[in-house]
Amino acid sequence: MVKLGEQTLAAVGRMTVAATELEHVLAGIAAADADAIFARAGAPLRAAREAVRSLPAACRDEYVHLVEGAATQLALSQAALRAMWRPGGRTDPAMFDEITARLLRCRDALHELRGAHPTVA
Repeated sequence: MVKLGEQTLAAVGRMTVAATELEHVLAGIAAADADAIFARAGAPLRAAREAVRSLPAACRDEYVHLVEGAATQLALSQAALRAMWRPGGRTDPAMFDEITARLLRCRDALHELRGAHPTVA
């Protein structure tokens, strides 16, 4: 069993909240029924990927780029959590805070893009 310090637990919590916020934005991109999509694990990313394929050409590439960036950051956050239980796994708060910052940048970029294209999603 891995014993985590208070600072590490707080950093993991911040990262988890940031990942969840990002998934909420992805669910909003995906459909009008965002709450139902958001409620299912993994569904926001899958639904957002599907939704952006049918967007107008004027914004499709940018959305695809940002959704795939979000996918990468979400995968990294999960990998960092799982790695803590491997022998020698990193548990320093700075690593989780760095991942949190990237998750939040993805969230903010998607919010900004949605603001630039209000008729999308």
